[in-house]
Amino acid sequence: MDVELARTFFEITRTGSFAGAAENLHLTQTAVTARIQKLESLLGSRLFVRNRAGARLTPDGERFTPHALQFLQTWDKARADMALPQGHRARISAGAEGSLWNPLLFNWICWMREHQPEVALNTEVDNAQALFGRLESRMLDLALVHRPDYFPGLQVEQLLEEKLIMVRAPHSDEPYLFVNWGEEFTAQHDIALPQRRRASLSFNLGPLALQYLLAVGGSGYFRSRVVQRHLNQKRLLPVPDAPEFSYPLYAVYPAGNQSTPLQAALEAARSVARLDSDRV
Repeated sequence: MDVELARTFFEITRTGSFAGAAENLHLTQTAVTARIQKLESLLGSRLFVRNRAGARLTPDGERFTPHALQFLQTWDKARADMALPQGHRARISAGAEGSLWNPLLFNWICWMREHQPEVALNTEVDNAQALFGRLESRMLDLALVHRPDYFPGLQVEQLLEEKLIMVRAPHSDEPYLFVNWGEEFTAQHDIALPQRRRASLSFNLGPLALQYLLAVGGSGYFRSRVVQRHLNQKRLLPVPDAPEFSYPLYAVYPAGNQSTPLQAALEAARSVARLDSDRV
């Protein structure tokens, strides 16, 4: 399929009309119509219904939309990979969950720049589901996550074993801050601490909850390696006899990819994970 056909399809979807797409693409409406007719002929389906109000997707058009999006994303990644900055030999795209950008993703970037300066880097922070989707579509080469999903074609490697521990502010252990560290943690937490589930403050982002804890007070569960320095400085205190929960870190990447840039990226991930572990 011609990439321009897919772009024209999306421009009509975005603007809601052939006329709007023609204006934005600097084409005549006749040219836009010809492109869509060619696309419909290739697919053997009608994609749009046109009326005085503009154009709307048919059911076939709705079904085609995610395929066209993946096609355009793959094309854009291919263009980005081919258009390397001067002096670079390869590009690696890596992503991490929001709770892992600091310090792990940051340290990974620094390691790569020091040891593999000829590899260009694309990095992003997103939720695990979005990262897995981008791995499957080969828009990402590497993802750092806490709870991997096991999909065909993806390799999962544990980098380190981490714990979620309960800590408190020295001056006050209230309110209890419930941090959603994922479905598995929530299920285990509810069994171990059912009285804590109905917290007045809930977070789905650990760094935000930790910032509140340090500034205002309270208690809650946090990654052991993140709070360790605050424990050393007595800015936070451990809660005695509180249960601990496992929260390992994984690298997920396409199986069978033995390229030198990806192997370097994996070695960087292993190195920063070991360094993080040694600091505890």
